[in-house]
Amino acid sequence: MRKTVLLLALLSLCGILLAQVPDGGTDLFLRATAEYAEGHYAQARQTLQLLHAQDPGDDAVNYYLGLCELALQDLEPAEEHLLAAVQKDSLNTWYVYALATLYDARGDQVRAGDCLEKLIKMNPALYNNANTLSMVADAKVAARQDSLALRYYAQALEMDPGYAPAQLGRTELYRRMGKYVPFFSSLEDFIRNEDVRPAVKSNYLTAVMDNIDSPFYWVWGETINRLVDLDLEMHPEDYNIQLLKLRMCYIKEDWPAVLAQCDAMAALAREEGNNEHLGEALSIAGDVWYQEMGDKKKAYESYEEALKVDPDRTSVLNNYAYYLSLEGKSLRKALKMSRRTIELEPDNATYLDTYGWLLYLLHRPKEAKPYFKHAMLYGGRDSATVLEHYSKVLEALGEQELATYYKNLAEQKNQ
Repeated sequence: MRKTVLLLALLSLCGILLAQVPDGGTDLFLRATAEYAEGHYAQARQTLQLLHAQDPGDDAVNYYLGLCELALQDLEPAEEHLLAAVQKDSLNTWYVYALATLYDARGDQVRAGDCLEKLIKMNPALYNNANTLSMVADAKVAARQDSLALRYYAQALEMDPGYAPAQLGRTELYRRMGKYVPFFSSLEDFIRNEDVRPAVKSNYLTAVMDNIDSPFYWVWGETINRLVDLDLEMHPEDYNIQLLKLRMCYIKEDWPAVLAQCDAMAALAREEGNNEHLGEALSIAGDVWYQEMGDKKKAYESYEEALKVDPDRTSVLNNYAYYLSLEGKSLRKALKMSRRTIELEPDNATYLDTYGWLLYLLHRPKEAKPYFKHAMLYGGRDSATVLEHYSKVLEALGEQELATYYKNLAEQKNQ
């Protein structure tokens, strides 16, 4: 049905163009348009090339030949033929639109935008809409014509205040221009837009956080926090915004808030049945309980629960094992967990260090040495802890000179 409609539309257009086809070529031209409508682009191109050889300047033939080449991704000759059609009849919106499509396919946003801008002027009833205006604005951004871009975004949003591409384009342009008051105002409009998928909002907020420095945060941090809270209020089911909220709590070093956020993330993960997210939330909670709150019991409870739902989460396996090594407790259990980390990530210097150190604590320094040697190849030399551990292993093996060398390296790292 769709092909039939397309064929009828093309034949309707052909009625307009037939007068321009070379003498005696009407049948060939109709055959070519039918082949094009049926998706036989290579055949249609061959037919049209016969007509083009008779009259290279015929705009109708150039137009359909360009369409065939565009469909076949042969973009250089497609541009040549579509340009020829536009030069012959610059007021034909079909020709200009085809050229815009070509430039878009080639990734030439600026030229595609120029064509769309012409179409708006040529046929405002069809093209003067939020979508086309926003696309022209994007092209102006690419051309570094920021004032024009803002004007087109404004026109698009005047027509459709909730048109998300225009909202996001304008927001990002304000950010790039360093106009942060309108940037955050525009960003709030974007976040409040219920037609935008939650992941798009949280991903953009995360990208904003990824690209700022401390001075910027101290000026605008509360505004960002407010927008994160707004997004979280609107989309509590979005795990990415939950993660970003956790990050904001970390920046403030508000550890009770961090733990509360871990609980919220864990509750969401349980509701969704997502063990990976649940393991992540419990892992972070365990680290905070141990490192910041000093509650080893709750830390180990979090780690145990995390490993029940996500047994191969290497960060939990390693941290749990290492903290046990610091206490000198359950070393064989710790060794088993640590062994799994190096099975999963054999070149991770931190995990190699933990495993080697546990072997040392179990009075097996000869077995430990190869793991430390391997760790040295993958970043272990950058860690004072790894260097110090290696020096103790070498000392236990009676390699005093080498042990002293690594001990001195560790001391230098600690200075």
